[in-house]
Amino acid sequence: MEHGSRKNELETTHRSLELVETIKRLDGATLAELTNESGLAKSTVFKHLKTLAKSGYLEKEGERYHIGMKFYNLGQYARTRKRAYNLATKTARRLTEETNEEVDVGIENDDRELIIYESYHPEHRYEAGEVQSRNPDYHTGTYYYLHWTAAGKALLAAMPDSHVERIVDRWGLPSRTEQTITEESALYDELETIRDRGYALSDEEFVDGLRAVGRSVCDPTGEVVCAISLFAPAYRMTDDRFTEEIPALLEEATTELEREINPFE
Repeated sequence: MEHGSRKNELETTHRSLELVETIKRLDGATLAELTNESGLAKSTVFKHLKTLAKSGYLEKEGERYHIGMKFYNLGQYARTRKRAYNLATKTARRLTEETNEEVDVGIENDDRELIIYESYHPEHRYEAGEVQSRNPDYHTGTYYYLHWTAAGKALLAAMPDSHVERIVDRWGLPSRTEQTITEESALYDELETIRDRGYALSDEEFVDGLRAVGRSVCDPTGEVVCAISLFAPAYRMTDDRFTEEIPALLEEATTELEREINPFE
């Protein structure tokens, strides 16, 4: 885990949060496992766990500690406290109603894409579940590398190259499918194309058989708020839809969303 400078920070807080991250990564863990993973004294780990559990942030099931529902409560608050996020979720629902396709809202967080909302059409819920069965980590609240998805690439294209370079230095360009961009030169070429045309494409780069179109959304200061992407199976996302119809719909929807975010414009 990267820390950078910890001046004026509490090491005990870092340790507690690292234990929480480890519990998530292991899908639950015992005191012995956490002691081994952290390298801390058993008594120290126990005090951290007891404090977190007493506060509702952890739940103990038998000998294993799990993430508590209090984090869910905080996550819901984090997602809904920003007016722009609430407006973006409404835009996603409208696009799903109009196209009958899945629409997601993603943000840049911790140098990755974090999915904060998904909108499904009931007719295609089975297909969404089929995608999830091939990607069990696929759900709201999941992190993905930015270069994997259309929304992520739209977010990258809105950043200065210096920020992109820092992200690539930190995470690299790991592959998700055979179509994923894994070379830096190819990524920078792609980002220039996205900046020129105004939208990003993912052609089976995230999931085999899935195409997506994404656009970033900015606030009145020009800061990127989020990205909205629309997904569909390749057999339904024909070339015309992929490069013309859906990009035009997203441009209209995100332009209107930016007006709603800035009501005084």
